[in-house]
Amino acid sequence: MTQRTLTISVPGITLRGRCGVTPEERAIGQTLVVDVLLEPVSCPGAETDDLEGTVNYSRVVDLVRGIVEGGEFHLLERLATVIADALWDLAELARVEVGVAKVAPPVSVPVDAARVEVVRAR
Repeated sequence: MTQRTLTISVPGITLRGRCGVTPEERAIGQTLVVDVLLEPVSCPGAETDDLEGTVNYSRVVDLVRGIVEGGEFHLLERLATVIADALWDLAELARVEVGVAKVAPPVSVPVDAARVEVVRAR
């Protein structure tokens, strides 16, 4: 029997959020880009073509948006962990990967972004 793995990817969820060590950073907010990769334990929707048999990526985006726009975090690590934990509870997953990047972070030289990744797996 052939084993099949299916992943659902939602990259580039771009939102405005409050994440930073300093109160000023959190007050101003910044652009945060969230990348999500999900591996469901099973995906009957691949055979049935029924949305109920898969992870609805619209719900994924709404969940991520609610966390990013509705919270305040000091660390990207914490934000990524909160998102990963919420996604883990959203569906029966074998693996979830969440990357969060802060665009143009306030550091001593120009950089494109600071990024962290969190992975949960069974």
